[in-house]
Amino acid sequence: MARTATRKRKKSTVKTVKAANTGMQSRLNSLRADFDALQHDVRGLASDVGDAASSQAKEIMTDAIGTATDAVDRVSEWGAENLAGVRTAVKTQPLAACMLSMSAGALIGALLLR
Repeated sequence: MARTATRKRKKSTVKTVKAANTGMQSRLNSLRADFDALQHDVRGLASDVGDAASSQAKEIMTDAIGTATDAVDRVSEWGAENLAGVRTAVKTQPLAACMLSMSAGALIGALLLR
């Protein structure tokens, strides 16, 4: 009799463990599916963020090129308008013009080294 009761307990314990394992396995499978979906969503989000950053960088570069082109045009116009006056000043005071250009070059060089 004691053996029969022990066998019944073992069988019920085995059934309980198997049921628990089955439940645990289904939860693990569900968790894996959730992680796969999350990974897919994160990849999509990273791609979208990269695309947005790329388009913003292109816009910034386009704006910077436009600004630089405008600056070059203005400097060219100013130089063309004042070229005669600069030539006259260099011809009348060559030493001062040379010192001024060397000073400007040294100043620009010092700024660019920083």
